[in-house]
Amino acid sequence: MSPEEGITTKPDALLVIPDGDQVTGRCDCCGQISRRVWGTVSTADAAVAAYMVWWTVGHIAEHGAEIDLICGRWGDDTSVSDRFVVRLHHFIAASGPAVMVQDASLADGLDRLAACALRRDDIIGTPRAAEVFALYDAIAQQDARLAELFGAPAPCGHCGPRTEHRKLPSRRSRSGARRGRTI
Repeated sequence: MSPEEGITTKPDALLVIPDGDQVTGRCDCCGQISRRVWGTVSTADAAVAAYMVWWTVGHIAEHGAEIDLICGRWGDDTSVSDRFVVRLHHFIAASGPAVMVQDASLADGLDRLAACALRRDDIIGTPRAAEVFALYDAIAQQDARLAELFGAPAPCGHCGPRTEHRKLPSRRSRSGARRGRTI
């Protein structure tokens, strides 16, 4: 994913397709429930990323959520060498929901999907940062299962459709700057 490949930095030009949803059970030490959801992101022409988000249900304020973006080319004529992983940490700051880039890794099976994991320094201050934040914004706005990350009750498989598309309120200020974005 790079500007020369024509990937947009406009979240409205991206289509998010929610896919899987897994409740991982209760933690042995704290008794809390974890949830993992995943899906894909496409432009009008091609898939550009897959994503995985996991968090402790009901505890976003304390722990935040981890987001792995698997970016690059997808399709029959591609391989893991065409993709890379970006790690984001979503959290609640004093000003509201925020996100920051972290060093990614190929743990938890991500090595089967991508050839390399980018470090924070590979993204911040580069054109890739705008693309990463556009992916984050599109996922946040279009995947209703992530409503809990932004302070709203999230639909679950038992009480509502998993793939409901809903626009979350914009987190942009009047000047267009991202509130709470940490870089």
